[in-house]
Amino acid sequence: MESQTQFLNDWEDGGVEAIKRAFSLSDNSLAGIDLLLASYSRDAFCGEAFVLFRQGMALYEVNASHDSSDCMAGQWEPEETLLMALEFRLERGRLGLRTDGKNLFADELRFLLAELKANGFS
Repeated sequence: MESQTQFLNDWEDGGVEAIKRAFSLSDNSLAGIDLLLASYSRDAFCGEAFVLFRQGMALYEVNASHDSSDCMAGQWEPEETLLMALEFRLERGRLGLRTDGKNLFADELRFLLAELKANGFS
C-alpha cells in the first residue's frame, strides 16, 4: 500500500504511521483500502489534512483540521466521492487552497486523477 501512496507536505516522511497517529487509528483501521494520496500541512496554530483512498471500485476522501491541539482524533470520517467532484473542487472550488492562496497538493492530485481516469476509473 505505502509504495504507491503519495505522502505530501508534513506527512512526506511519515507514511501510514503518521496518518494512524494523527487520527488515533488502530492498526486494522486502514485494512482493505488502497491509500492513494495523503497530505497534511500546518502553520503555527492549526493544521489541515486530506486523504484520498480507493476501496473496491469507489473513491473516498477524508478532510480534517485542528487548532493548536495537534489532534484529529474522531475526524476519520470517509466520504464517498467522484473523480468529477474532485476535479470540480480543484478547478472551481477551494480544495487544498490555503488563506495565503497556495494550493499544497493540487498538482499531485490532478496527476493522480488523470492517472485514475486513464486506467478506466470513473
